[in-house]
Amino acid sequence: MSHKYSRVFSPIRLGPVDIENRFYCSPHAIPLSTPRGAPTEDFIAYCEARVRGGCGLIMVSMSVPQRGRGVQPTPHIEENIPALRMLADAVHGAGGKFIVELWYHWARPGKWDPLSPPAPALGPSAAQFNLFGRRSATREMSTAEIRHMIDAVRDSTRNLREAGFDGVMLHASHGAILEQFLSPYFNRRSDEYGGTLENRMRLLRESLTAAREACGERMAVGMRLNCDELLTGGYDTRESYQILKRTVQARLVDFVDLDVAVEPDQFHIGMPSVFVQPHVYRPYVEAVRGAAGNIPVLSVLGRLTSVADGEAALASGVCDMVGAARALLAEPNLVKNAREGNESRSRTCIACNWCMAAVYDGAQSCTINPSSYRERGWGTVVPAPRRSRVVIVGAGPAGLEAARICALRGHAVVLFESRSSTGGALTLWARLPGREFYQKAIDWWDAEVRHLGVELRLGREATASHILDERPDAVILATGARYCASGRSNHRDLDIPGYDSDFVYSPEEILLDQARPSGKVLALDAEGLHTGVGIAEMLALAGADVEYLTPFFEPVSPRVVASLELPLIMKRLRAAGVRISPSAYISRIGDHEVTVSDVYSQRETIIRDVDAVILSTGRLAVNHLEKELTGKVAQLFAVGDALAPRMWASASYEGHKFARYIGELDAPRSVADVYFRQDDPGL
Repeated sequence: MSHKYSRVFSPIRLGPVDIENRFYCSPHAIPLSTPRGAPTEDFIAYCEARVRGGCGLIMVSMSVPQRGRGVQPTPHIEENIPALRMLADAVHGAGGKFIVELWYHWARPGKWDPLSPPAPALGPSAAQFNLFGRRSATREMSTAEIRHMIDAVRDSTRNLREAGFDGVMLHASHGAILEQFLSPYFNRRSDEYGGTLENRMRLLRESLTAAREACGERMAVGMRLNCDELLTGGYDTRESYQILKRTVQARLVDFVDLDVAVEPDQFHIGMPSVFVQPHVYRPYVEAVRGAAGNIPVLSVLGRLTSVADGEAALASGVCDMVGAARALLAEPNLVKNAREGNESRSRTCIACNWCMAAVYDGAQSCTINPSSYRERGWGTVVPAPRRSRVVIVGAGPAGLEAARICALRGHAVVLFESRSSTGGALTLWARLPGREFYQKAIDWWDAEVRHLGVELRLGREATASHILDERPDAVILATGARYCASGRSNHRDLDIPGYDSDFVYSPEEILLDQARPSGKVLALDAEGLHTGVGIAEMLALAGADVEYLTPFFEPVSPRVVASLELPLIMKRLRAAGVRISPSAYISRIGDHEVTVSDVYSQRETIIRDVDAVILSTGRLAVNHLEKELTGKVAQLFAVGDALAPRMWASASYEGHKFARYIGELDAPRSVADVYFRQDDPGL
């Protein structure tokens, strides 16, 4: 057992609840509930995995009232109590404690009926919002609606008590209803719920009182408080200090969880991406924590990725418990591995925010841990019924994850990679400015496959004959994709005339250091992910005069907007001096002159004296081996971009998924066998 983290692995008491250690799974939405808001078996397995992975306390977000449940479960519906009891029992059985964060948020107003238009969003005052292009206006709550909201908190808490939970935490941060009532920015009321701080605190006090009355003596009551709204006209750390001090003096809470970020205004620091410095909440927590007196202070600190960081925070006194959500999404065994001295076996969250952006594609997962949210089926890896010899081609995320799963299942694995190191396209992304932390994922996969005995053949271009010489039972092709040199894209699936000019470059040439153009550079990005904007910034920082062209209104796709990175990327491009030309596309390339057209009016402009053009347009799968090997091996799967270019998360997911078929009796032999069979009703 490791004794490096004596503070993390010391007990703590939250009101009447004893917690065995000081690292908690912080509240977040888990989209694994029924339409009526009951947690499913997959929800239970998700929470249980984090307790078995070492967390002493689990927190999840649940909605009140019933109307605002969205994708989250709700304890406001009595019929959900049996399922909630199963959830609490599972966490207790695994050795943990369970506290539920109750909240209502304007962005999830719910519906009147299935398939109806949305119900109105409620707030302290009428206000206008825009989140991911979803525009909303709130209704100023009547006093009767306020009473109903307080009753919903009371009833939900009572139902949680009956289900056996250990506590509730009322959410007064992230733009939730309680924060909005506290805020002079959002709350423009002139009645007893608005105006002075005392009045603005009224709903918080009455809600906490209702929760306290419904909890009884065995449950803890806490609140999550925004330390600083960072809004002109909002409250700052001085007023937050007073809110916390008055709440503690009134004996309304047993603990407080401190953070920052209003949704949508600062959502990008509420879920800080790789572009945000670690522990961004810390100075705000430090400014407010003194108001807590003797009650425990909890905090996620913002982009905390290791138990070592948690130990340092506890040692400094900034908080008494430290938590994380994304770090545990990436690695459920984070705390257990640290306790047992096996930290090198833990994945490190790389803050790519696919866990947020996945919603755009109707998905949910972690880019580097495809087992997340699938713990019931993928939480363990057992030996295959039949040991096989497996050849995998390509050592990017898809190939590395496939190799890892195959090795864990007992197969003999040979992994070919044409480059001299592992990582594939992800390693190239890690060379882009601000994204260096992505390399952490590749380093982990590389260490894991070596630890598991995978035979790595780096710097070897695998041909069909090389593969067949290995006499494989199964082959997985994870050979990725390359940018289309001729400029075909999802905006215009046609070659750009003049693409073969000697001053036109592909992204790979830049990222592999085969070219480093300077002077007047046009960077066309018709993909909208990280490559185009990253290369534009890279070249501008190196001194080039860069104009960034995109057919979109914004310089990134909706997926990157949903990953909360747009404002951060825009700030970086502006700081580097990149000129941004939206709704623009290259019509043709001449002799160091480029004709650019507006995508709506087709009006053309000629840009002369161009020194370089970068075409970050469409990607084409590299999959010639699939045709050459079809019918020659028992199982053949193309995965990730080799199957079809898509978002990065599909690579690790498919590497994992198809690796599990190898060695199974009566298993599918090809992607087609899986694609056209019926879905498993159990999923």
